[in-house]
Amino acid sequence: MRFPALVIRNLRRRPLASMLTGLSVSLGVGLFASVGALREASEIGFQRSASLCDMLVGAKGSGLQLSLNALYHMGQSQGNVPYEVYAELEKTQGVLWSVPIAIGDSFRSHRIVGVTSNFFQQVQVHSGTESRPLEFAEGEAFAFSPEAFAQLKADLANHQQGEPMPHQASWFQAVLGATVAKRTGMGVGDHFHPTHGVQGAAEEHEDGESEVVGVLAPTGTPVDRAIYLPIGVYYVMQGHEPTADMKAGGSLDPRGLSAIMLHTKAGFYRTQIYRTVNDRLDAMAVYPSVEMRNLFAMLNQGDFVLKWITALIVVVALIGVMVAIYNTMGARRGEFAVLRALGAKRRTILGLVTCESAVLSMLGGVVGLGFAGLLVMAVSGQVEAQTGVALAPSISLAELELLAAVTLAGALAGLVPALSAYRTEAAQIL
Repeated sequence: MRFPALVIRNLRRRPLASMLTGLSVSLGVGLFASVGALREASEIGFQRSASLCDMLVGAKGSGLQLSLNALYHMGQSQGNVPYEVYAELEKTQGVLWSVPIAIGDSFRSHRIVGVTSNFFQQVQVHSGTESRPLEFAEGEAFAFSPEAFAQLKADLANHQQGEPMPHQASWFQAVLGATVAKRTGMGVGDHFHPTHGVQGAAEEHEDGESEVVGVLAPTGTPVDRAIYLPIGVYYVMQGHEPTADMKAGGSLDPRGLSAIMLHTKAGFYRTQIYRTVNDRLDAMAVYPSVEMRNLFAMLNQGDFVLKWITALIVVVALIGVMVAIYNTMGARRGEFAVLRALGAKRRTILGLVTCESAVLSMLGGVVGLGFAGLLVMAVSGQVEAQTGVALAPSISLAELELLAAVTLAGALAGLVPALSAYRTEAAQIL
């Protein structure tokens, strides 16, 4: 009988013990692999979403909070920046495009984001070395240009209290992200009323009934989780008017902007714009990609501890492999004696037992990687539902290295029982 067939036969003779021992290895490997795969896939997914723009401008405060609120539609706004900041940036040399953002309303827990229509022409979704513009699965974008926004701001400056708000009925149009359309069942031609607030909102804007005119194709980014309205709608709906305690141009001014998305020329211009904005007292600039790197750098510390714990689980499982095989040595002495009598060398017996341990560990590792893949797929769905970031886990070199390391460690663990078999004296047993 050939050597590999002999190894497989010996494992099949103890099906329950082999299965339970392999399962312990697979659980340890699965947990260890899933921790690394989830972190890597999450970082790639969040960085891809952060690349929707080069720079974000918002109120003074936390750069991470600004990035999460403006791009990922998570958390609370830390305040508004004056419209004048956006007007100045539009004319700043080195700014290729800019999109003002207003956040504060929602519909069925999906955030409503006010933007100008150039958002749909300028924003690009990056995937590896490729980038593609936003595409529509149904309908088209609404029409509300930066020029229309500037005219509205001028009209609001001259607006007298008690007079009708300056707006057009055609502004009340909406574009849905792919996830919003799927969850709400809405499509082109449907109407809805925005609700005030982003969490637990219940008060509807009766004067804000909007018609869906477009549905975006899936992007795998938080764009899918938002509803987009012309930013001018935020300024003319009831409940968004400034009050006496809201200083014009201050962080609580409802006529300000939640954030400004910028795409700038790389190098000197980008650095100069970043420094100029941060020198202001009423605004700050952040690089979303840098904020995401800093976030995952902090999370890596927790991953490090978790990886050590899962590594210990793998070690315990490999010790279990060694103990399981060692406990069979007494019953297998007759088998080894017969093999020796038939001409098998001591090193053949040594290799046989060592290979059994290695194969058992390798099979457990393969099942563990499959278990990790299923776990990552399950968690990826939850991550995408909560953040809009699509994770794309895949088998990488790290997983293959882990499998090789577990197999080698299993072979080393098998040396203890293998040495016991190596010392078998055929003459004494027979």
